[in-house]
Amino acid sequence: MMTRNASMLATASVTALLLGACTNPTTQGDYGALAGVVSSSAGPVAGAQVCVAVVDCATTAADGTYKISTVPGDPTGVMETVTASATGYQPFTTQVHITSGQQTPLNITLVHV
Repeated sequence: MMTRNASMLATASVTALLLGACTNPTTQGDYGALAGVVSSSAGPVAGAQVCVAVVDCATTAADGTYKISTVPGDPTGVMETVTASATGYQPFTTQVHITSGQQTPLNITLVHV
């Protein structure tokens, strides 16, 4: 049976872990970046949404460029799911490996619907 003090300590520990997970990711750990250009057969796609699953998203600029700088580095063999979407285009999905301290290039070509 858990005592009141042990229960309060367990609650405080869980709360501290949860709060730590919600802090600004750019101040903790080793991070890499994902960057590139989203285009189609007609040229750059402005306003496309590029997302690294459950990490962060970026909207492409007028020239189709994007950069996501807050991607935690992956251990060997681990891949991140990246999606891209824009109105009038088929959704795009791929897998990439992010290395801490490096920028991973990923140019994406979207297909008109």
